[in-house]
Amino acid sequence: MVTVFHLTGSTGISKTASIFGRYGSLGVQVFFVISGFVLPYSLYKSGYQLKNFFSFLIKRIIRIHPAYIVAILIGIILAVAAHRKPITWDGALLHLVFLNTSFGYNDTSAVFWTLKIEFGFYILAALLFSHIITSNYRSAILIIVILILVLLNVAPLLIPWLTFFALGILIFNKQCCKMNPVLFWGMAVIITIVNLKVHGLAGTIAGSIAFLFILFGKIEYFQKQTGRVLLWLGMISYSLYLVHWDIGRVVVGISRHIPVIGNSEALRVCAGVGASIICAYGLYKLVERPSIKLANKIEYKP
Repeated sequence: MVTVFHLTGSTGISKTASIFGRYGSLGVQVFFVISGFVLPYSLYKSGYQLKNFFSFLIKRIIRIHPAYIVAILIGIILAVAAHRKPITWDGALLHLVFLNTSFGYNDTSAVFWTLKIEFGFYILAALLFSHIITSNYRSAILIIVILILVLLNVAPLLIPWLTFFALGILIFNKQCCKMNPVLFWGMAVIITIVNLKVHGLAGTIAGSIAFLFILFGKIEYFQKQTGRVLLWLGMISYSLYLVHWDIGRVVVGISRHIPVIGNSEALRVCAGVGASIICAYGLYKLVERPSIKLANKIEYKP
């Protein structure tokens, strides 16, 4: 849905056609809720402790950066091909530590801003993990501190989005740490109220749906109903997110000049989505999957 949103909202497609993808941006809120649950869960299952922080950081870099670097190179190549000024070497290097915009360098892809937020959450979650894996009030106090920082608009890039990560953390606390139900639902309501104030109704609804889906969804049912297609798309979703902005938008633009397809905005968008998925699978197969295998070889010392 994020892919459709970008390919209908920034490629010269008419306003009428762009209506079909306008809510796709809410996939970002959904993804942050999922990450808020999945990261603490994976740390918990792997026996992570604070003394393993640097091992965790290395695992994350190995997992994320190879595909990310390829996406940066794709952006640079397309910029050169379009006779746009490519990013400088120092700007490219700052991309690797997610500090390029802090030093005045634009992202090579407009979707990279979420990666900065995601990586910032990884670091915070790893450093504060002892406060997350608890069923008592320490976790609730941590979330309340986050909400106060959100309302005060401290560090505007990362902090406002932590409310969605907090919903995922709550589910982790309930499922793995047996958090008190009254405390759990009380915190969920407070987070939702803050989301309404900071992110508006649509973002709040998207985050809440993800929250309830993870909490009550039966994975066996959805595996049977959706089959392998959605599971496969989930497998390549990170690679798809990385390449769709550059690859998809180029294909939508080029397809304007292709007979039959060029006369239909729907077919042009489909061509962009299809090309993005094909390239994403290639990136997953050649780069991301080997990175996952390599990262999994690093284990935390007890």
